[in-house]
Amino acid sequence: MSAPCPILGFTVLVDLRAPGEESQRGALTRSLAELLASHGLVSSGGGGRQLLFVVGREGSQATEAERQLVQRWAAEWSHVAAIAVSDLVDLSPAS
Repeated sequence: MSAPCPILGFTVLVDLRAPGEESQRGALTRSLAELLASHGLVSSGGGGRQLLFVVGREGSQATEAERQLVQRWAAEWSHVAAIAVSDLVDLSPAS
């Protein structure tokens, strides 16, 4: 019996610079959701001033190219938030 395939994805940690700016938070999260959806990616998560999203692909693997795409997106939002995109990791539930 072989081990199950890993489910590769990455995390996006967002630390908003101005916590009182709900409109900026909303614009940032909508922009990320649109970017992910346009590339067949899905995310879960959220939060308040700090947001944590787990990004993957339904039924498949996220790729390094997609992770880098999100890193480029994050650079465009640096005036609103400090955004850290993790390396690709196995998102499979621990057995």
